[in-house]
Amino acid sequence: MHGIVEKKMARTDIANSFRMVLPLLLVGTSVGSALGTAADANPKVADVLAALQCLSAAPEPAPCRDGDFSVPSGGHLQGIQEATIAGEPFAILSGSAARESYLALISLAESPGQVTAIKPLLSRPFKHAGGFQVCGDYLAVGIEDDNTKDTSRIWILSLPELLESARPKPVIEIKRQGQYKRATAGAVGMAKVVDRHLVCVGTWDSATIDIYLSNGEPLDDPVCAFDFRETWDLKKADRSDWSDRDFASYQNLNLVVDVKDQVFLVGFARTGGADVADVFTLDLDASTSPARRLQKIGRYSFRGRKTSFRHGAGLVVTDAQTLNILSCGYQKFVIERFH
Repeated sequence: MHGIVEKKMARTDIANSFRMVLPLLLVGTSVGSALGTAADANPKVADVLAALQCLSAAPEPAPCRDGDFSVPSGGHLQGIQEATIAGEPFAILSGSAARESYLALISLAESPGQVTAIKPLLSRPFKHAGGFQVCGDYLAVGIEDDNTKDTSRIWILSLPELLESARPKPVIEIKRQGQYKRATAGAVGMAKVVDRHLVCVGTWDSATIDIYLSNGEPLDDPVCAFDFRETWDLKKADRSDWSDRDFASYQNLNLVVDVKDQVFLVGFARTGGADVADVFTLDLDASTSPARRLQKIGRYSFRGRKTSFRHGAGLVVTDAQTLNILSCGYQKFVIERFH
């Protein structure tokens, strides 16, 4: 495990550091070493809004058998993603429990799918694994102490290692400690932008979003590390040009990059009686005011039947033209897919 960074909420040099480093996202070519062959990015999307507009508002069920497994007691499912691991398609679900956080693996090689493993992550007090995102052959997940609400961990895991290990360990860990509800990690998104990895961490109800940037080295390189750059704060946001002024309690945040390297943040929530996916542009230009870092450009409403975006939802980038959304149950291994 490497790349450990402890986030101190009271740092005063964050804004200046952020302005100096972000231009590198927009102009450089790859500077990382060639260590490893793992994919470290999702496909770039030609037109993010057009791809979302193509999705059906009503889902199709993705049946799965529990087998010998059940959702661990004392918590509930928190997030869902889809990935191919060792040539086999899987749904991955995150969850909280009374004693430990975990990820559940559901093989989708046949229909119905089959729950094949529950992988423990951290024990109490870090018993709450939240919304997460797959990025190539890796995933980034937040694990928090949901009792004190002042400390958390961000784990970046290798998917092959997740499949093979009984108790997986991260290739990178980011330690967070700070103010009440401000150092939590309920929703985490990760994407590769030009030659660096970007991680966005939604705190309690995503009322603030912390932005981290890698040093450009491959994720499996021992010298790869992430630095904290800026906190976007809803209370300070300039919403004058938003498509609407609503900001929901997002339980899952996913990042999507288009073919022009524009970054989009998609937040999933249950609000107003509907499951919604709200879309924001994330402007990484150093000259942009932090208050305008996020600009809301659209909302898409869905109607889950046995699942809800209040629990776990996630975006799957299939190819340059195609996005899918997955949603899961609360305390049952139920999956629905919005094609």
